[in-house]
Amino acid sequence: MNTPFISVRDAIDVVRQGNMILICDDESRENEADLCIAAQFVTPEVITFMMRNACGLICVALTGQRLDTLQLPVFDQSDQPLQGTAFTLSVDARHGTTTGISAHDRARTIRVLVDPATRPEDLARPGHIFPLRAATQGTLERRGHTEASVDLMSIAGLEAAAVICEVLNEHGEPARGEELHRLAQQWNIPVLTVEAIASYRRQQLVSPVASTRLPTPFATFQVTDYLEHRTGQHTLALVLGDLHAPDAEPPLVRLHSSCLTGDIFGSQRCDCQAQLHAAMQAIADEGRGVLLYLPQEGRGIGLMAKLQAYALQDQGHDTITANERLGYPADARDYTSALAILHTLGAKRVRLLTNNPQKLQALAQGGIEVERVALETTPTPHNITYLTTKQQRMGHALTMLHG
Repeated sequence: MNTPFISVRDAIDVVRQGNMILICDDESRENEADLCIAAQFVTPEVITFMMRNACGLICVALTGQRLDTLQLPVFDQSDQPLQGTAFTLSVDARHGTTTGISAHDRARTIRVLVDPATRPEDLARPGHIFPLRAATQGTLERRGHTEASVDLMSIAGLEAAAVICEVLNEHGEPARGEELHRLAQQWNIPVLTVEAIASYRRQQLVSPVASTRLPTPFATFQVTDYLEHRTGQHTLALVLGDLHAPDAEPPLVRLHSSCLTGDIFGSQRCDCQAQLHAAMQAIADEGRGVLLYLPQEGRGIGLMAKLQAYALQDQGHDTITANERLGYPADARDYTSALAILHTLGAKRVRLLTNNPQKLQALAQGGIEVERVALETTPTPHNITYLTTKQQRMGHALTMLHG
């Protein structure tokens, strides 16, 4: 094997055949690798190989839905583990095992974890197998071995569960770089990167369908329409200049939620049009940047529901309680497609034009290095209450408001 790295399509064949693979992340995270196998194919021999050769903690990566069914909650996240790995209570199979620590017992426990017939009472807690909860959107949300392994199994059409074990060297330190490649060749096990899996998923999630020049009062952008295959919705990406210019600061980026009433008709109930124009001007002034126009009317609840929420606001409710009275969350937006598009554009480091901490968190969790750039507009008598609610109840960084 001249090079241990393989494509996702080749990796699909490997895991479908019940073989192991090494999943390696990048230098922005741990730059380490985990041995990985589809949980449904695990055997005592595989567990023994992992214990003797990889030497790390043997875990099972599972979806949140599966863990909820088994009533295995994530440990208290107030003390976040390094890299945000979501450990649950450890378990053993209650039946068909002895002490739980042998290779046979661990393999048995893993098979019980992925058996659809398993009930919460079939698992003893604590135990010797450590389930991990994958982020809901997988590698599109978090670039970890947990998410990568679950994504790979799902892509391969297998049970969305994987056994993973970190690879340590002879000194008990994580194996990296050439040392890791040497081990891969010694074991004849191929290597797949987390980025390759995330890229594959992005390609399945969104694709460009049309692109053209867009002259505006601010600058002439290149606008591309991206189709999100999962929902059938469209996102517009307005790109200006060279996003990868050498020795330049990270490009300015704006995630702008569509607002028909504000952006088109100039409604004064919100600050959407003012923020849209300010963002386009800021990008034009720098000569480079991206504005994503996202189909998220009314913070994701849709136009009709937004108008109903406005009617409740006229009766004295604020923007949050109005949503809740209608049965909607305060903010129903999802940034999965935005992340996919930014990664497609190669925007790994950005300066985000926002006052919203949730947007910063979404990009950071999606593997993008992000710095906030304030995007404040002058409050008006019509939107001051709305902005105050966003500041006080949603944590938006708005310094122009007083009191």
